[in-house]
Amino acid sequence: MGFINYELTAPVEGATVEATANVEWIGNFGYKEMGKITYNVEKNPDEAPRVGVITVTYDKSSFQVTINQAGNPAPTNKTISDFKLDGKYYGIQAGMYNYYLIFSDLGLDSNNSYYVPNAHYYFVDLYLLDTPADMDNITIPVGTYEFDKTNSGFANTFTDTYSWYQINDEQGNASSKNQISYESGKLIVEEGKVTLEVTLYIDDVLEKHTVIYEGDYAFINESI
Repeated sequence: MGFINYELTAPVEGATVEATANVEWIGNFGYKEMGKITYNVEKNPDEAPRVGVITVTYDKSSFQVTINQAGNPAPTNKTISDFKLDGKYYGIQAGMYNYYLIFSDLGLDSNNSYYVPNAHYYFVDLYLLDTPADMDNITIPVGTYEFDKTNSGFANTFTDTYSWYQINDEQGNASSKNQISYESGKLIVEEGKVTLEVTLYIDDVLEKHTVIYEGDYAFINESI
């Protein structure tokens, strides 16, 4: 959010202050406070910087404010191929079959929980239309599944609510600042290979993380 201060030196009866922009990424103008106009600027999705102009009018008078927005650098790429893959199957949740993936460097503790000191985790809360093919050896059906940032409840997606990157402290706990939400993501399941691709902000820098697991795995059945 930004704001523009102004002063009316010669008020005109019936006239109102109005602001407009010549670009779509500047908008939501507010006039609640006399002498102040608020506005919102959307995040720049591109690497190149961009410029927008706000025009403020009052009766026959006007002035302009130029907004210069920096580009958004391409995400830093990070590929991880040595993490473990654990998971839990919760059965039918919200009318779909719920699989919970846990990629990590140090795995789970003796209680099959993610409280291992100094561990790093990528969580994926996946909702599918397909039940496991083998309940004694639960795996994820082959396919490509998209991240649902808005938690809209679409089938064959993973939700924002319980999907994030987590960094544990020396006691095995994680503060809210070390539970980092994904900005976008995709899960690709092949025979013998599971790949998670996500973007997320680390210290205000956008990064793209690709976590690749190859080998056998089986989820813990929590639906029993």
